[in-house]
Amino acid sequence: MTNHDPTAGHAPAITCDELWQQYGDRWTITFEQDRRTWSAEQRSPDGRQRRYITERTPAELAGRLAAAEAAAQ
Repeated sequence: MTNHDPTAGHAPAITCDELWQQYGDRWTITFEQDRRTWSAEQRSPDGRQRRYITERTPAELAGRLAAAEAAAQ
């Protein structure tokens, strides 16, 4: 039996540097080596609200960040 991931193969290729270039000014982006995951955190100017997104690849994280920013507009 194979593991079916409906999101696999749908995210365009993106490098770590491109991820930071596109979103690094609005999100704090980190790679957690022990969990092998990419995460992004965004805080409101007053510090009372926080958004946190995590994914396994830079491309998946970029897709989620794009969706989060589009929904916020």
